Amino acid sequence: MSISVNWDLGSIFEGGSQSQALADFLGQLTTDLDTLEAAGVPNPLSDETESAWVEAIQTLFDLGARLNQASSFVGCLVAQDVKDDKALQLMGQTEQLGAKLGAIWTQFQAAFAEQDDVAWTKLVTNTDLNSVAFYLNKSRTLARQKMAPELETLANDLATDGYHAWGRLYDIVSGDKEVEFEGKPTSLGQLQSKFFDDPDREVRQSAFKLFEESWSELAKTCALALNFQAGFRLALYKHRDWQSVLHEPLLNNRFSAATLDAMWDVIDAKSGKLLEFFDAKAKLFGIDKLSWFDVNAPVGAVNQTFTYKEASDFVVDSINTFDTDIAAYCRMAIDNRWIESEDRSGKRAGAYCTSLPLSRESRIFMTYNGSYNGMLTLAHELGHGYHSWVMRDLPYGAKRYTMSVAETASTFNEMVVRNASYNASQDDQERLSILGTKLNDAAAFLMNIRARFLFEQAFFDARAKKQLSVDELNDLMLSAQKTAYKDGLADYHPLFWASKLHFYLTYAPFYNFPYTFGFLFSNGVYAQAMAEGPTFHDRYVALLRDTGSMDTEDLAQKHLGVDLTQPEFWKTAVDRVLADVDDFVALANKLA
Repeated sequence: MSISVNWDLGSIFEGGSQSQALADFLGQLTTDLDTLEAAGVPNPLSDETESAWVEAIQTLFDLGARLNQASSFVGCLVAQDVKDDKALQLMGQTEQLGAKLGAIWTQFQAAFAEQDDVAWTKLVTNTDLNSVAFYLNKSRTLARQKMAPELETLANDLATDGYHAWGRLYDIVSGDKEVEFEGKPTSLGQLQSKFFDDPDREVRQSAFKLFEESWSELAKTCALALNFQAGFRLALYKHRDWQSVLHEPLLNNRFSAATLDAMWDVIDAKSGKLLEFFDAKAKLFGIDKLSWFDVNAPVGAVNQTFTYKEASDFVVDSINTFDTDIAAYCRMAIDNRWIESEDRSGKRAGAYCTSLPLSRESRIFMTYNGSYNGMLTLAHELGHGYHSWVMRDLPYGAKRYTMSVAETASTFNEMVVRNASYNASQDDQERLSILGTKLNDAAAFLMNIRARFLFEQAFFDARAKKQLSVDELNDLMLSAQKTAYKDGLADYHPLFWASKLHFYLTYAPFYNFPYTFGFLFSNGVYAQAMAEGPTFHDRYVALLRDTGSMDTEDLAQKHLGVDLTQPEFWKTAVDRVLADVDDFVALANKLA
């Protein structure tokens, strides 16, 4: 049976970017947003006004689900054809609607904070709101920790041409920079791919040298942006009376500083095992010690290519030996044309999965090129889709899970397929490549991201006292990298604070540790699944369904029986990640 490489969008809104159904849908959504905005917040909570509050909150969630449906669809239109001008216009329209809905939510959240505690408890235990009580309580708690509503509104308005503008300046400065490499005009992103992925060490080394030189030319501007972004955030936290720069990211990810500390302590104690991987890799390259530009370099080779059908079948069959329900979902998504995988020009870069809450479906976007990594991407995105699938019948306000648990199902799927690939392979070079890719990921999550976290902590501490120069930022980054990499590299990347986009993203401070948390959390879940076998399925689904309605520590305690504030869970997860080191070293020695 043949399968399509193109997704079906017509079942959502017929007609693509010219869809009259979509135009009508957006028109009604705009009208309903205007109606709610004009109505405003109901009168203070009481027995008499409770029904009005229930109706208003249900309307808020309904508008959110409808906007999500439209935004996801429009995002698909833009992704499949970046030159579709009408789709780009529609994206601008949905973004404006999102800003309006966000402003209304802010108004309501401020009102949540002002209501009497007894009346509020009665409201959220109301049968019609009980299933979204967690999200409403979180919104109220956050509002109570912020400034007065008019001051928060002022701060948001000022941030547009201040805080966020520095991020946009960084995007322009970094995006416009072009250099000549190997006789061709090359962007900094392309140059980074060269020193990340090229199998020739001389190419990687020369690319990295030019990369550092290029960023050094931009460093003063980047330092200004980073300093002023941090200054804005520190001033905002001061006026909110927030004592720690980690307060907001921990709130956003719904876990405590004790959990974060427990995770980093275990990583610090155990990540030195990766130096054995580095040493074996260096031996394969014929050098004494890896440099920054060697860490992600490929080893071995997966020479086999797969048609999209072969990759799809392998993913489904691999997962089917582990969990038949997940495999059935994957087969359904493939057969129902929920995936856009065609390798053609005009598509945006990257891969993602987006949910369609009204359709109770997802759509997956990628460009499949026949490679092993492409097959892993397919498995990964199908994991995201499965997460949404098991939550499809929940109220919209119970589906809003955090970044820290967003990668649970996707990483889980990827691990199943990676391990199946390794077990199925009879070729040593192929097995070495698979192990090398897994351990490259381990180094990224346990070392690279830890270096980012250590740098950001040290930077905010120093920035509270003064602005930092380029040299001072370089020194902080070098110190963080040496600590995180256990002095295991010959050369580092002191300008990483400039070259890494994540430091300049304004919607999520400390855009680093949730990645490591999610990676290890999924590994811990996988370890329990391996130990328990098929009976784990029901617990796994229950865990995924609760990701939008529980704090992360409560989620782990309820479904895994573990205390994330203690080291045991993290030790199990890290040990599972590092279990491949000995196999890699043995295989590398055999092939050296």
